[in-house]
Amino acid sequence: MTSQAIQLIDVNKEYNKESLEYFKQCVGTRDVGFNYHVISVFGSQSSGKSTLLNILFNTQFDTMDAQVKRQQTTKGIWLAHTQNVNNHKSTTDTDSDYFILDVEGSDGAERGEDQDFERKAALFAISVSEVLIVNMWEQQIGLYQGNNMGLLKTVFEVNLSLFGKRGNDHKVLLLFVIRDHVGVTPLKSLQESLITELEQIWSELNKPTGCEETTLYDFFDLEFKGLGHKLLQEEQFYDDVKSLGDSFIDSESNEYLLKPNYHHKLPIDGWNMYAEQCWEQIENNRDLDLPTQQILVARFKTEDIANEAYAKFTEEYETETEKRINDKTELVSYLKKIKDECLGEYDEHASRYAKAVYEEKRIELVDKVNERLFTTASKYLDMLTAVLLTKLENGMKEKENIKLPFEDRYLKLFKDIEAEFDAAITEFFSKDLLTKIKDFELKFAADVHEKKLQLRESELNALLSKIKKQLTLRIKDEEIELLSKPTPDLWDKVTDTFENIMKKTLSRFATGEGEYEFKMGLSEDENKKQYHAIRAFAWTLLETVVHDYLKEDTIVSLLRDRFESKFRYDSNDVPRLWKNEDEIDQSFRVAKEHALEILDILTLAVKTDGTEVIPDAFEDEPNEGLIYDDSHDVYHSNRFAHILNETQKEKVQQQFRRQINVTVLDCKRSIVTSSTHIPIWIYAVIVVLGWNEFMIVIRNPLFVTLALLSIVSFYFIQKFGLWGPVMNVVNTALGESRTTIKEKLRQFVLEEHELKKTAKVEEEIELQDLSKNSSSSGNEDSD
Repeated sequence: MTSQAIQLIDVNKEYNKESLEYFKQCVGTRDVGFNYHVISVFGSQSSGKSTLLNILFNTQFDTMDAQVKRQQTTKGIWLAHTQNVNNHKSTTDTDSDYFILDVEGSDGAERGEDQDFERKAALFAISVSEVLIVNMWEQQIGLYQGNNMGLLKTVFEVNLSLFGKRGNDHKVLLLFVIRDHVGVTPLKSLQESLITELEQIWSELNKPTGCEETTLYDFFDLEFKGLGHKLLQEEQFYDDVKSLGDSFIDSESNEYLLKPNYHHKLPIDGWNMYAEQCWEQIENNRDLDLPTQQILVARFKTEDIANEAYAKFTEEYETETEKRINDKTELVSYLKKIKDECLGEYDEHASRYAKAVYEEKRIELVDKVNERLFTTASKYLDMLTAVLLTKLENGMKEKENIKLPFEDRYLKLFKDIEAEFDAAITEFFSKDLLTKIKDFELKFAADVHEKKLQLRESELNALLSKIKKQLTLRIKDEEIELLSKPTPDLWDKVTDTFENIMKKTLSRFATGEGEYEFKMGLSEDENKKQYHAIRAFAWTLLETVVHDYLKEDTIVSLLRDRFESKFRYDSNDVPRLWKNEDEIDQSFRVAKEHALEILDILTLAVKTDGTEVIPDAFEDEPNEGLIYDDSHDVYHSNRFAHILNETQKEKVQQQFRRQINVTVLDCKRSIVTSSTHIPIWIYAVIVVLGWNEFMIVIRNPLFVTLALLSIVSFYFIQKFGLWGPVMNVVNTALGESRTTIKEKLRQFVLEEHELKKTAKVEEEIELQDLSKNSSSSGNEDSD
């Protein structure tokens, strides 16, 4: 396939903006990739360059008609496309595409001494071509200007400044085609002459720093071909051209010219952009950094391909991923598919450009894709973590596990959820959907640990609540029982009972003397801390129970009960029967002393060894011993042992004395009442009065009617056998009547006598109490 040539760079040094469309027309829909070659021709004006290209590559460059006039035909730089290379083996098109650059000839009269375009064109041809054909006549060899050696020297210097320090492995083949070689001078001899000239030119170059030791062959390969005279040896000429063509198409031949390291590794559209930027750099002389232009082209194209592939990936990702978020297998499969498609599309189109740039952009694309995949994977793993934590929580509460210690339950369930999480994250990692899993594993471990602490705190709080409830019930029941029956060793019993309650309540957690394990996976220090917290609660509860129970009124009641038990009952718990007041007074003194024995015990918690009861669960007691006053301006000590202060104690004694004095008075009154009896003459009066009333009833018609009713009632009672219930009612009524009558008569007859007697007895008792209190106070003061 051959197409018409286009002017790539015109005489005004402007690059053809429509060249890309030309490339597309040449290639069509075929995916050329790297399977194309760029070949340029360079030489003097009117040396037959265009003619050679047309014969060799079947192009259609304009040629000069020597019979008309020898003048410049090729102006600027022209480009043609071909797949038909003239050769000995085949007349059909080749698989490769060839783009041929026909460069304006040098040393033309039209340019005169203006060699600027010649130099730029030569440099451009070297920069963008794989093979630069240097077209020269045999008779020009040995000349400096005639065979363009001066121009080559300039191009070599610029080329060295461009490529010298970069260590670039890209080379350009300089193919010297010697025209009109009739065979008088052997080709080898001509080759040696040219090589000598070229090496001499290279040695005379102004090499930049760091390139002093470089040689011509570090940047160029040299090949030499001779062509017979076109007019005198026409058949030989065309045969030589075909032989030259063989070296362009036969990749298996040792003479194959288009070696891989000559190619710029750019797709055809990328080459066009590269060529345009190279000419812009050359024309504007902006440091002439041509390799950078090649890299820029690669970056531009690879970035464009990457953006397109990523846009397609994003569209598929956003529309379909959310639908699969709850199904791990489907989600992983889909994410793997769209990632592979994205990278596959990029690789297919971008791998043709510079490898370093292609790989660099690929890494950027992979990072962008992985960032999106990371978001989805994170979301799924967060959801999975929430499900697994719920599973852990529910498993910890199951009946079949609840009997196990907390740590055993946790480890058993943790292995299961950890395995499930690891399986999920490994699947993401194995499919290259996650690049790092360590952070996810650490986050999962942290979430599980936090959940463990929450569950442990919850269970520990529940356990402590249960323990505290048991302590509350036992301390209240058992300690109040002791406080309600005080004895001289009360506080020994209280503390011993307290310790027994603690041991009994915590027995299932005991591991040694004073050591406890609450089966929550706590450290030794944490177990000790919990034990001290429980003990502090128990002491606080005991203090509350003691101080709430032993109020002033309660202590007075306890003292009175103790007094009553001693005063009213003998040693065999038999109620006492008083015969005289002396017995009452004697019992009163004994019972009072017996009751007051526990007053100090109930107001100050002191053991029998004389030590105060001090809680041992509080490491810091900033208020210990603090004296404060309450709302009644009564001063108190804030210590556990101090139940009542002296003021309260004195108040209790006063209330107690008043109550026991009333008890003694009641006892003495009972003696006076039991010694008083009804006189005999009272019964005679009752008999006389009773008879008269009987006579009145007999003579009254109303009462006669009542008597008849009574007779009728008697009949029915007798007939139906109701005497038993009637007699019970009668006896009850008579008994109540008799009692009422006696009480009334006693009050009537003895009222004045009793009042006088009672007043005398109360006065005597009060005098005796005063004398006894005085003597007692004296004895206490002497003590």
